[in-house]
This record gives sequence, C-alpha cells and structure tokens, in this order.
Amino acid sequence: MITLYRRPDGEEADEIQAALDEMVVAYETETIEGEAARPDDVPTLPALRDDGDVITGAEALREHLDHLCELMAEWDRFQSDACYVDGEGTVC
Repeated sequence: MITLYRRPDGEEADEIQAALDEMVVAYETETIEGEAARPDDVPTLPALRDDGDVITGAEALREHLDHLCELMAEWDRFQSDACYVDGEGTVC
C-alpha cells in the first residue's frame, strides 16, 4: 500500500495526489498538521511510503511517480480482453 504524507495546503502534494488518482493507484493519505505528527522516518513533506521505502524530494518523487505510471500502464495492458503483440508473436 502506498501512503502519501502531506500538509493540508501543499501544492506539490496536490499534484502528487492528482497523479496517483489519474493512475488509479490505491493509496492512503495522511495529512500532517505539525512536525510532531510527522512519522520519525519521514524527513520532509510531501513524502510517499511504498513497500516500506520512504521517498522524498521533488526529483525522487517525480521518478517514483514515473515508475508507478509505467507499472500501471503495463498492468492495464494485460487486464483487457484484447490481444497484444510481444517480441515473439501475438498473445491473446
């Protein structure tokens, strides 16, 4: 499960949340109102926790979202009744 840690008024977090929604990825959102409420292993906000890894920083977050987008595109590709062509021929 993915968790998005964010401040209530964070524009960057709004963009991350919109990207996750667009990808139709299951995630939880934890809104952090003060420093004391932030988990110890989350150094800055916004942050994503995915499979136990904590991702922070604009570049790392963008790379992780790009990775998730590729993963979801691959997942969606195999979830339909359509045929596709792999490197060895048509597979249905």
